[in-house]
Amino acid sequence: MSRPPRVSVVIATYNRSQVLKHAVRSVIASTFTDWELIVVGDCCTDDTEEVVASFREPRIRFVNLPRNTGEQSGPNNHGIALAGGRYIAFLNHDDIHLPDHLATCVAELDREEADLVWVPAAVAHGAPDRGPGQAPLSFGLAGVPPPGGYSPFAFYSASTWVFRRELAGSVGPWPAADSVYVTPSQAWLFRAWRSGARLRFIPRVGVIVLWSGERRGSYALRESPDHELLARWMEEDGSFRERMLEEAAIHGAEVAVCDLYHRPGRAILRTLAYPVYAVLAVGMHPSSLQRAVRYGARGGYIRYHRQFTGQRR
Repeated sequence: MSRPPRVSVVIATYNRSQVLKHAVRSVIASTFTDWELIVVGDCCTDDTEEVVASFREPRIRFVNLPRNTGEQSGPNNHGIALAGGRYIAFLNHDDIHLPDHLATCVAELDREEADLVWVPAAVAHGAPDRGPGQAPLSFGLAGVPPPGGYSPFAFYSASTWVFRRELAGSVGPWPAADSVYVTPSQAWLFRAWRSGARLRFIPRVGVIVLWSGERRGSYALRESPDHELLARWMEEDGSFRERMLEEAAIHGAEVAVCDLYHRPGRAILRTLAYPVYAVLAVGMHPSSLQRAVRYGARGGYIRYHRQFTGQRR
């Protein structure tokens, strides 16, 4: 009987084989090699199975759910149930793990000091109007907490987490989108935090995120120029990571200055609102009030996301 892998990587996907191939390729390129990759299709009807099989990698398996659940929660929960690794990592099908991401996270978890670790993500924004000599994509950082550690007021992409398999059993499954105001991933992470799980931030960018919610019709299109551009840039530019982080640092400084000097009212209101959200939360994710006002009933944000990106499921 073969020994189980150290890490199980779970990718939930639905009819976006054109971006999935980049996510899969990033796992194969990892400097940490003791992994299995479980790709769970949400009743995919395109060529996803053929694309996964084309890698001819025995550490990868594809499972296509017989019924469409319409969101990540179903495939991710199924992937967790199949996982044999000591640790579990998620990778959204339109995101990319940097080569040292798994190695960095596993080393931290091996110190027995955390149940879940996460890293900041470099968010690749489409930038079609950038001129000659400028980077083909612009970058920012996401998922950086305040000095005290995890805060539910930041967004931590599931692609940036690695956690002990036991944590999934104690926290339970991802909630259905229609049962929460925020995204299922953030509701699950908030529940883990409230359970007393030890969450640790590693200040090293390990993931590139390409949010479909920034790209109108991204699910309806059968190509993704931003993914192709990024893949080519990463392959051809030896200083890619340095340039990406420099761009993200400058962008972050610009946002901070803008909030401080050009939108002071917004910053003040946000600061004053935080304790109000915390008081109202009473076990509910504190961003629920904000999302409820903006998107309506539970699941409203996910419904808006589907409409914007052109998902048909």
